[in-house]
Amino acid sequence: MNHWLHGMFTALVTPFDEDAIDHGALERLIHWQIAQGADGVVIGTATGESPTLSATERLELCAAARHIAGKHFPVIAAVGSYATAETVAEIAAAERAGASALLLRMPYYNRPTQAGLAAHALAAAQATGLEIILDNDPDRCGVEIAPETLEALEGAANIVGILERRGDLVRCDRIARLRDRRFMRLTGAAETIPSYLLAGGCGAITSVGNLAPHWLARLESAARSEFYGQAQILQRRLVPLLDLLAREPDPVLVKLALSMLHPEVGAACRAPLAPARPELAALVREAIEDLPRPLAGTAMAAVQAGAPARPRRV
Repeated sequence: MNHWLHGMFTALVTPFDEDAIDHGALERLIHWQIAQGADGVVIGTATGESPTLSATERLELCAAARHIAGKHFPVIAAVGSYATAETVAEIAAAERAGASALLLRMPYYNRPTQAGLAAHALAAAQATGLEIILDNDPDRCGVEIAPETLEALEGAANIVGILERRGDLVRCDRIARLRDRRFMRLTGAAETIPSYLLAGGCGAITSVGNLAPHWLARLESAARSEFYGQAQILQRRLVPLLDLLAREPDPVLVKLALSMLHPEVGAACRAPLAPARPELAALVREAIEDLPRPLAGTAMAAVQAGAPARPRRV
């Protein structure tokens, strides 16, 4: 099965112009993602600074991303809070704004039981006809979705997969044995992409996709063509950048790097995220300059002209 959610998706940053969303920068970034071969963008994640966005801004961001990306390029909206009722309301807003699918974060702070997690996911599934990917992020939420809970959710047809933030290969295999092959598994840990695809995963949602979407597309292509040695070599070229980005909270250094790649895109994050330490700026510039560049061609010509390349149809 080759579902449209198979692929490399970018957890897109939210660019700001002083205290508002910078729509011009957002347009530039989405067009660049399309031209560079990303399979879609995910808006409103932690990389997109979702905790600092108001409900109005989240709706504005989703509608703007859909308008910029066009009808067919996937725009996945990250939704969910610690209150199930608030989550259902956010889902309705994202659906109205044109989201292609939803990334459902689990309740944070409440630390619900597995029964509570299942009830939260089922309420979300019943509130929409959109496909849902569950966001398993125990480091942020304090709880982990047990594979047995995924098995209990099998009756919810529009819960189609899970994002595993830690990229745990043992869990990947265990989930595969409890659910059928149509239940998709994506990794949120960029360092695990080749091994996760080899273990049966279908793709990734990562913040490093903001900086190297073309490189991730090449990596996925190599893995799907069963050139796993080549995929591992491609992945290792990203390791220095991944190590550097981890030296500040996400997306502080991602935004700084983007401002170097796209001078019209600001590096500012909203409080409580502070600016990057000054001594890291030179390291970020070196890492960006060391990133392998895509081959010149129609994709680059399109982005240089300010027009999106042909989008992937969903």
